[in-house]
Amino acid sequence: MFDIGATELLLIGIVAIIVVGPKELPKMLRAFGQFVGKMRGMAREFQSMFEEAARDTGVDDLAKGVSDVKNFSVTDTLSETFDPVKDEFDEMKLDLDPAEAPKSPATADTKPKPDPIEEGNRAAAEMAAKNRDEPAKPAASKKKAPKKTAAAKKKEPAAKTAG
Repeated sequence: MFDIGATELLLIGIVAIIVVGPKELPKMLRAFGQFVGKMRGMAREFQSMFEEAARDTGVDDLAKGVSDVKNFSVTDTLSETFDPVKDEFDEMKLDLDPAEAPKSPATADTKPKPDPIEEGNRAAAEMAAKNRDEPAKPAASKKKAPKKTAAAKKKEPAAKTAG
């Protein structure tokens, strides 16, 4: 708190002996010690009253809540929530179809899954080769009837219904 070294203490002691005198110095040091003790007691009492008031108002709970918020992790909470659900889902799968039971790593197929990009490239190459091998078919030419305009539709006789 106070940065007082040995030389400063020696200087304070010499000044105290000169000002107070060697005869009165022990009484003064005793009074100073009692004063420091009273100050420490008052500080301790104030601190304990302050801590008690904090406990009464719930500041400890608030501090705990703040630390919980700081340590909150969404992924941990979600994984804790959905782990039992996943286990139940796996059990239901086993009940419905025991053939789809999860395989242990020792019995599982060790064949790597094909790369979807390579698979798509291979399929595109096959289609291109197939199109090259087939001769091109000429497009069928159909003549479309011209569309009737609104005026042409009005000229047509309306069909009469029997009434």
